[in-house]
Amino acid sequence: MALITGASGGIGEEFARQLSRSGWETVLVGRNAARLEAVRRSLEGPGAAGSVALAADLSLPSAAEGLAAECGRRGLEVELLVNNAGCGLFGPGAGLPARDVEAMLRLNVIALTSLCAAFSARMIERGGGRILNVGSLAGDYALPYFASYAASKSYVLSYSLALRAELRRSGVGVTCVLPGYVRTGFDAAAGISSPAYLAFSEAAGMSARAVARAGLRALAADRPYSAAGIRNKAAAALGRLVPRSAVPAVAGAFLGRMAGAGKGEARSPEGNAR
Repeated sequence: MALITGASGGIGEEFARQLSRSGWETVLVGRNAARLEAVRRSLEGPGAAGSVALAADLSLPSAAEGLAAECGRRGLEVELLVNNAGCGLFGPGAGLPARDVEAMLRLNVIALTSLCAAFSARMIERGGGRILNVGSLAGDYALPYFASYAASKSYVLSYSLALRAELRRSGVGVTCVLPGYVRTGFDAAAGISSPAYLAFSEAAGMSARAVARAGLRALAADRPYSAAGIRNKAAAALGRLVPRSAVPAVAGAFLGRMAGAGKGEARSPEGNAR
Protein backbone atom coordinates (compact mmCIF):
# COMPACT_ATOMS: atom_id res chain seq x y z
CA MET A 1 0.00 0.00 0.00
CA ALA A 2 0.97 3.63 -0.50
CA LEU A 3 0.35 6.10 2.34
CA ILE A 4 0.02 9.74 1.27
CA THR A 5 -0.13 12.57 3.81
CA GLY A 6 -1.90 15.82 2.93
CA ALA A 7 -4.08 13.80 0.54
CA SER A 8 -7.26 15.86 0.81
CA GLY A 9 -6.21 18.37 -1.85
CA GLY A 10 -3.49 19.83 -4.03
CA ILE A 11 -0.35 17.81 -4.67
CA GLY A 12 -1.35 15.08 -2.20
CA GLU A 13 -4.63 14.44 -3.98
CA GLU A 14 -2.75 14.17 -7.25
CA PHE A 15 -0.30 11.69 -5.74
CA ALA A 16 -3.29 9.62 -4.64
CA ARG A 17 -4.91 9.71 -8.08
CA GLN A 18 -1.78 8.83 -9.98
CA LEU A 19 -0.80 6.04 -7.63
CA SER A 20 -4.31 4.62 -7.64
CA ARG A 21 -4.36 4.59 -11.44
CA SER A 22 -1.06 2.69 -11.32
CA GLY A 23 -2.66 -0.04 -9.23
CA TRP A 24 -1.56 1.01 -5.75
CA GLU A 25 -3.90 0.56 -2.83
CA THR A 26 -3.78 3.84 -0.91
CA VAL A 27 -4.02 5.14 2.63
CA LEU A 28 -5.13 8.78 2.48
CA VAL A 29 -4.21 11.00 5.42
CA GLY A 30 -5.31 14.58 6.06
CA ARG A 31 -6.87 16.96 8.59
CA ASN A 32 -10.23 17.50 6.87
CA ALA A 33 -12.18 14.27 7.20
CA ALA A 34 -14.96 15.30 4.81
CA ARG A 35 -12.60 16.36 2.04
CA LEU A 36 -10.49 13.28 2.58
CA GLU A 37 -13.49 11.01 2.23
CA ALA A 38 -14.54 12.84 -0.94
CA VAL A 39 -11.12 12.13 -2.44
CA ARG A 40 -11.34 8.50 -1.37
CA ARG A 41 -14.75 8.11 -3.02
CA SER A 42 -13.47 9.72 -6.20
CA LEU A 43 -10.86 6.96 -6.48
CA GLU A 44 -13.52 4.26 -6.52
CA GLY A 45 -14.65 2.58 -9.70
CA PRO A 46 -14.50 -0.66 -11.67
CA GLY A 47 -11.07 -2.19 -11.33
CA ALA A 48 -9.86 0.53 -8.97
CA ALA A 49 -7.45 -0.34 -6.18
CA GLY A 50 -8.80 -0.05 -2.65
CA SER A 51 -8.29 3.01 -0.47
CA VAL A 52 -8.60 3.92 3.20
CA ALA A 53 -9.07 7.42 4.64
CA LEU A 54 -7.51 8.24 8.02
CA ALA A 55 -8.14 11.74 9.37
CA ALA A 56 -5.21 13.09 11.39
CA ASP A 57 -3.71 16.51 12.13
CA LEU A 58 0.00 15.77 11.94
CA SER A 59 0.89 19.18 13.35
CA LEU A 60 -0.28 18.01 16.78
CA PRO A 61 2.22 16.47 19.19
CA SER A 62 2.60 12.69 18.80
CA ALA A 63 0.10 12.59 15.90
CA ALA A 64 2.59 10.89 13.59
CA GLU A 65 3.27 8.14 16.11
CA GLY A 66 -0.49 7.71 16.53
CA LEU A 67 -0.94 7.37 12.77
CA ALA A 68 1.76 4.72 12.50
CA ALA A 69 0.21 2.83 15.41
CA GLU A 70 -3.25 2.99 13.81
CA CYS A 71 -1.88 1.54 10.57
CA GLY A 72 -0.36 -1.28 12.61
CA ARG A 73 -3.64 -1.98 14.40
CA ARG A 74 -5.47 -2.14 11.07
CA GLY A 75 -2.85 -4.36 9.47
CA LEU A 76 -2.05 -1.77 6.78
CA GLU A 77 1.37 -2.62 5.38
CA VAL A 78 2.86 0.55 3.90
CA GLU A 79 5.30 -0.20 1.09
CA LEU A 80 5.44 3.40 -0.15
CA LEU A 81 5.35 6.42 2.15
CA VAL A 82 4.68 9.81 0.53
CA ASN A 83 5.37 12.60 3.02
CA ASN A 84 3.55 15.43 1.30
CA ALA A 85 1.72 17.28 4.10
CA GLY A 86 3.24 20.65 4.85
CA CYS A 87 2.40 24.21 5.73
CA GLY A 88 3.98 27.63 5.33
CA LEU A 89 4.21 30.91 7.22
CA PHE A 90 4.84 34.29 5.63
CA GLY A 91 5.88 37.41 7.49
CA PRO A 92 8.66 38.89 9.63
CA GLY A 93 10.24 36.22 11.80
CA ALA A 94 10.10 38.50 14.83
CA GLY A 95 6.36 38.92 14.48
CA LEU A 96 5.04 35.41 13.82
CA PRO A 97 3.16 33.80 16.73
CA ALA A 98 5.34 31.16 18.37
CA ARG A 99 2.48 28.64 18.47
CA ASP A 100 2.08 28.87 14.67
CA VAL A 101 5.79 28.45 14.04
CA GLU A 102 5.89 25.46 16.38
CA ALA A 103 2.89 23.83 14.66
CA MET A 104 4.53 24.32 11.26
CA LEU A 105 7.79 22.79 12.44
CA ARG A 106 5.97 19.85 14.00
CA LEU A 107 4.28 19.17 10.66
CA ASN A 108 7.12 19.93 8.24
CA VAL A 109 9.95 18.46 10.31
CA ILE A 110 8.94 16.34 13.28
CA ALA A 111 5.97 14.49 11.76
CA LEU A 112 7.90 13.75 8.57
CA THR A 113 10.86 12.45 10.58
CA SER A 114 8.67 10.32 12.84
CA LEU A 115 6.79 8.78 9.92
CA CYS A 116 10.04 8.00 8.08
CA ALA A 117 11.44 6.33 11.20
CA ALA A 118 8.33 4.29 11.97
CA PHE A 119 7.57 3.07 8.45
CA SER A 120 11.17 2.54 7.33
CA ALA A 121 11.65 0.21 10.30
CA ARG A 122 8.77 -1.95 9.04
CA MET A 123 10.12 -1.75 5.49
CA ILE A 124 13.51 -3.00 6.64
CA GLU A 125 11.83 -5.96 8.34
CA ARG A 126 10.04 -6.81 5.08
CA GLY A 127 13.20 -6.35 3.02
CA GLY A 128 12.15 -3.35 0.94
CA GLY A 129 10.08 -0.23 0.48
CA ARG A 130 10.20 3.34 -0.74
CA ILE A 131 9.88 6.81 0.74
CA LEU A 132 9.14 10.00 -1.19
CA ASN A 133 9.54 13.23 0.78
CA VAL A 134 8.19 16.49 -0.62
CA GLY A 135 10.68 19.25 0.07
CA SER A 136 10.80 22.58 -1.72
CA LEU A 137 13.08 24.60 -3.94
CA ALA A 138 12.83 27.15 -1.11
CA GLY A 139 14.90 24.76 0.98
CA ASP A 140 17.93 25.53 -1.19
CA TYR A 141 17.94 29.14 0.03
CA ALA A 142 17.66 31.33 3.10
CA LEU A 143 14.46 33.26 2.38
CA PRO A 144 13.56 36.34 4.43
CA TYR A 145 9.88 36.45 5.44
CA PHE A 146 9.69 32.71 4.70
CA ALA A 147 12.63 32.08 7.04
CA SER A 148 11.27 29.27 9.21
CA TYR A 149 9.41 27.64 6.32
CA ALA A 150 12.45 27.61 4.01
CA ALA A 151 14.63 26.31 6.85
CA SER A 152 12.17 23.49 7.51
CA LYS A 153 12.33 22.45 3.86
CA SER A 154 16.12 22.58 3.94
CA TYR A 155 15.87 20.05 6.76
CA VAL A 156 13.65 17.80 4.63
CA LEU A 157 16.28 17.56 1.89
CA SER A 158 19.20 17.09 4.27
CA TYR A 159 17.36 14.45 6.28
CA SER A 160 16.22 12.62 3.15
CA LEU A 161 19.76 12.37 1.77
CA ALA A 162 21.16 11.16 5.10
CA LEU A 163 18.39 8.60 5.56
CA ARG A 164 18.92 7.34 2.02
CA ALA A 165 22.60 6.74 2.79
CA GLU A 166 21.71 4.88 5.98
CA LEU A 167 19.21 2.63 4.21
CA ARG A 168 21.12 2.01 0.99
CA ARG A 169 21.79 -1.69 1.78
CA SER A 170 18.38 -2.38 3.30
CA GLY A 171 16.30 -2.39 0.14
CA VAL A 172 14.55 0.83 1.19
CA GLY A 173 14.89 3.77 -1.20
CA VAL A 174 14.46 7.45 -0.29
CA THR A 175 13.83 10.27 -2.77
CA CYS A 176 13.15 13.97 -2.16
CA VAL A 177 11.26 16.02 -4.75
CA LEU A 178 11.65 19.81 -4.75
CA PRO A 179 8.72 21.79 -6.17
CA GLY A 180 8.98 25.51 -6.75
CA TYR A 181 5.86 27.62 -7.23
CA VAL A 182 2.75 25.45 -7.50
CA ARG A 183 -0.69 26.64 -8.55
CA THR A 184 -2.52 25.80 -5.34
CA GLY A 185 -3.91 27.84 -2.47
CA PHE A 186 -0.52 28.30 -0.81
CA ASP A 187 -0.10 32.03 -1.44
CA ALA A 188 -3.57 33.05 -0.32
CA ALA A 189 -3.35 30.92 2.82
CA ALA A 190 0.04 32.43 3.65
CA GLY A 191 -1.47 35.92 3.68
CA ILE A 192 0.14 37.22 0.48
CA SER A 193 -2.08 39.78 -1.25
CA SER A 194 0.32 41.68 -3.52
CA PRO A 195 -1.02 41.54 -7.11
CA ALA A 196 2.52 41.58 -8.50
CA TYR A 197 3.62 38.64 -6.37
CA LEU A 198 0.46 36.64 -7.07
CA ALA A 199 0.78 37.24 -10.80
CA PHE A 200 4.42 36.10 -10.71
CA SER A 201 3.52 33.03 -8.66
CA GLU A 202 0.74 32.08 -11.09
CA ALA A 203 2.95 32.55 -14.13
CA ALA A 204 5.89 30.63 -12.66
CA GLY A 205 3.82 27.91 -11.03
CA MET A 206 3.42 24.29 -12.03
CA SER A 207 0.18 22.37 -11.68
CA ALA A 208 -0.19 19.98 -8.76
CA ARG A 209 -0.60 17.18 -11.30
CA ALA A 210 2.75 17.96 -12.92
CA VAL A 211 4.51 18.11 -9.54
CA ALA A 212 3.10 14.74 -8.48
CA ARG A 213 4.11 13.23 -11.82
CA ALA A 214 7.65 14.60 -11.47
CA GLY A 215 7.93 13.23 -7.94
CA LEU A 216 6.81 9.75 -8.95
CA ARG A 217 9.19 9.75 -11.91
CA ALA A 218 12.09 10.68 -9.63
CA LEU A 219 11.04 7.92 -7.26
CA ALA A 220 10.84 5.34 -10.06
CA ALA A 221 14.32 6.37 -11.24
CA ASP A 222 15.61 6.06 -7.65
CA ARG A 223 17.03 9.59 -7.69
CA PRO A 224 18.31 10.97 -4.38
CA TYR A 225 16.52 14.25 -5.08
CA SER A 226 15.08 16.13 -8.02
CA ALA A 227 13.73 19.61 -8.66
CA ALA A 228 10.28 19.38 -10.25
CA GLY A 229 10.24 20.79 -13.78
CA ILE A 230 12.82 22.18 -16.17
CA ARG A 231 12.49 25.76 -14.91
CA ASN A 232 13.06 24.71 -11.32
CA LYS A 233 16.03 22.54 -12.28
CA ALA A 234 17.59 25.58 -13.96
CA ALA A 235 16.85 27.80 -10.97
CA ALA A 236 18.41 25.27 -8.61
CA ALA A 237 21.55 25.05 -10.74
CA LEU A 238 21.83 28.83 -10.98
CA GLY A 239 21.36 29.24 -7.24
CA ARG A 240 24.41 27.09 -6.56
CA LEU A 241 26.59 29.43 -8.62
CA VAL A 242 26.01 32.57 -6.54
CA PRO A 243 27.19 33.33 -2.97
CA ARG A 244 24.85 32.02 -0.28
CA SER A 245 24.30 35.55 1.00
CA ALA A 246 23.19 36.86 -2.41
CA VAL A 247 19.78 35.19 -2.62
CA PRO A 248 18.50 36.36 0.81
CA ALA A 249 19.69 39.89 0.08
CA VAL A 250 17.78 40.06 -3.23
CA ALA A 251 14.76 38.07 -2.03
CA GLY A 252 14.56 40.12 1.16
CA ALA A 253 14.00 43.35 -0.75
CA PHE A 254 11.29 41.79 -2.93
CA LEU A 255 9.52 39.82 -0.20
CA GLY A 256 9.81 42.70 2.27
CA ARG A 257 7.53 44.75 0.03
CA MET A 258 5.09 41.84 -0.07
CA ALA A 259 5.16 41.53 3.72
CA GLY A 260 4.20 45.18 3.99
CA ALA A 261 1.48 44.95 1.34
CA GLY A 262 -0.05 41.68 2.49
CA LYS A 263 0.59 41.16 6.15
CA GLY A 264 -0.53 37.95 7.75
CA GLU A 265 0.44 34.46 8.56
CA ALA A 266 -1.39 31.23 8.03
CA ARG A 267 -0.96 27.56 7.50
CA SER A 268 -1.00 26.47 3.91
CA PRO A 269 -3.84 24.20 2.77
CA GLU A 270 -3.24 20.49 3.12
CA GLY A 271 -1.32 18.96 0.26
CA ASN A 272 0.03 22.27 -1.00
CA ALA A 273 3.52 21.96 0.39
CA ARG A 274 6.24 23.43 -1.75
